[in-house]
Amino acid sequence: MSIQFSRRDLVRGMVGTAVGLALAPTAFSQVGAPPGKIALRYNENPYGPSPAARKAAYEAVDQGAYYADTIQENLLRTIADKHDLTLDNMVLSSGSNEALQAAHVAFGRKGHVLMPSLTYTDHIPYSKTMGVKIKTVPLRPDLSIDLGAMAEAVDDDVSLVYICNPNNPTGLTLDGDELREFCRTVGQQTIVIIDEAYNELTKDPRYTSMVDLIHDNENIIVFRTFSKIFGMAGMRVGYAMTRPELARTIARHVMSWPNVAGLAAALASINDDEFIRFSRGKIFEGRSMVNETFRRNGIEPLPSQTNFVFADIGRNAAEFRQRMAERNVLIRGNYDALPSHVRVSMGLVEEVAVFQDVFDEVFASYGG
Repeated sequence: MSIQFSRRDLVRGMVGTAVGLALAPTAFSQVGAPPGKIALRYNENPYGPSPAARKAAYEAVDQGAYYADTIQENLLRTIADKHDLTLDNMVLSSGSNEALQAAHVAFGRKGHVLMPSLTYTDHIPYSKTMGVKIKTVPLRPDLSIDLGAMAEAVDDDVSLVYICNPNNPTGLTLDGDELREFCRTVGQQTIVIIDEAYNELTKDPRYTSMVDLIHDNENIIVFRTFSKIFGMAGMRVGYAMTRPELARTIARHVMSWPNVAGLAAALASINDDEFIRFSRGKIFEGRSMVNETFRRNGIEPLPSQTNFVFADIGRNAAEFRQRMAERNVLIRGNYDALPSHVRVSMGLVEEVAVFQDVFDEVFASYGG
């Protein structure tokens, strides 16, 4: 991989002991971050899109006057072939969130959607406006998803079950075989959604994924996105894989389509194993840095298999997040049931190095 980054020493020199000073707006490359800020809050991957994806997107602009039917079919066929599926199993959407909303509206209004009490919910507000009702099941004390309790909560009033694996914001990953057994059992009563937005970042993506259950015609829908490992959050391409009849129903509820540049970038990325290895390596390096920062401050983070880390810092997370923001580092915090937990996403390694310095200072100066 020809991509090189050599700003670590420069950044540390800029920060030095005066970590509270504003960073120059041009210090980093995050277009989506406010000027002078380091954004470690939305689980983005700043190492993407890959060089091949950028080239494909640039060239696709010449076809921007036309609807993207051909490239859309090519992308879906490529993904289907990768998983030994057919086009009938596939649904394309503007980010996986669009397809998640479509599935919740299509199936969730027939009863209730059952989900863990702490998980990804950006698709829920829209679903609720469309009449979807939610039931939640508490997490285990270790903040893992309680599959046994969820299975027990499934009754005739539950029309859809939602599980994000790895879970967001905890970063914890369910055992593949345990989740397979859950899907087979619960799938006899209702549809099971498995949101695999972070699958490519797990220790064993194939074992962790539930795509193989689609081959067995199980009552399951698997969602993926190009926003995470492929670094295309702003290009909005996602997809669902499921039984043909479920795919057709979801497709009828999808309201928008990805753009041609995003589709071209996705097609160039899907089998770019070199970039996937590079991206995983950089994300894992940053994650190790964040974990080490927590641990040297006496904090034990949850064992994440994603591009973010979740930890109980023993402080008011909302106030701590604000103090970090005042030093130009943006993180997440203030979860309703866990007011002392924060979530830190991976940025460039150089940006994570700044996080380390800022976190140490803020943690030392702000008592619990």
